[in-house]
Amino acid sequence: GVITLLFLVVEPEAVDCEPPQHQFVKPLNEGKPLLGPNYEPDKNEALSIWSALKIPGVLEFALCLFFAKFVSYIFLFWLPMYLKDLSKNSGPMHFSNEKAADYCTLFDVGGIVGGILAGVISDRGGTRGLTCTVMLILAVPTLWVFRRYGGEDLAHLLGLMLLTGALVNGPYALITTAVSADLGNHEQLKGNQKAKATVAAIIDGTGSLGAALGPYVTGQGLKHANWDVVIYIMMGCLFVAALLLSPICIKEVLYLLQPKVDPSFTIIQKPGQSRPTDNQWKHSNAPLLKHSVCKTPT
Repeated sequence: GVITLLFLVVEPEAVDCEPPQHQFVKPLNEGKPLLGPNYEPDKNEALSIWSALKIPGVLEFALCLFFAKFVSYIFLFWLPMYLKDLSKNSGPMHFSNEKAADYCTLFDVGGIVGGILAGVISDRGGTRGLTCTVMLILAVPTLWVFRRYGGEDLAHLLGLMLLTGALVNGPYALITTAVSADLGNHEQLKGNQKAKATVAAIIDGTGSLGAALGPYVTGQGLKHANWDVVIYIMMGCLFVAALLLSPICIKEVLYLLQPKVDPSFTIIQKPGQSRPTDNQWKHSNAPLLKHSVCKTPT
């Protein structure tokens, strides 16, 4: 970098060289606007933090991400030390610091698989909150099993690390990506594109606070207690994270239980006849015509 700074020539003329000919060729698209002739800048005002917090789901998912990253970063920073301590107290397993660090990557591998599964499931069902809640609830007993049976043998340890990583990092990955994008396009924003960054910043910033506190709390906990206390703290955090999403989860479950009507079918409606309700439509024996158009006689 220093050699480039001292000896790089800024212009070819400085060393008696002619400039490249392409500098004198006029581009074909020169003079045309880059964003097209119909582009109009967004005239909406930027959303305040308080207004963004009023959007349904923003506060719930932000606090959920706080606890999810709280647990995830405990594993990120303290899992090698946990495995090293586990190998000292476990008869069948004894491995070095290098081996402990290598095995820790399986937690991240599980997180990759969990993030992909969470995205696929939530896209197919349209239930972001329900997907996160189920994975967080399943992560609570998985952590207990990880602590109780992870030291039995290497196969149990590696398998439980993969499963725990998937259940912990799956909701974390889903909230920071798809959920933030969905909330940035909420109907209450009325197409305000300047609100997306504010919503994403609130969610990610709250999660980053949990990521900073998790390793610190773990260090303080190990000074005065043992790994059992730390595991119970993580289990409590995951349970609270799932509890915070319970209102959203209930709404999504009620939505899934609603009877669905096929929009490609319509009932021919006679003049003066009232339109049937969804429930009547579902149990009706009236003939259905696909893609039919109801015309009102003149």
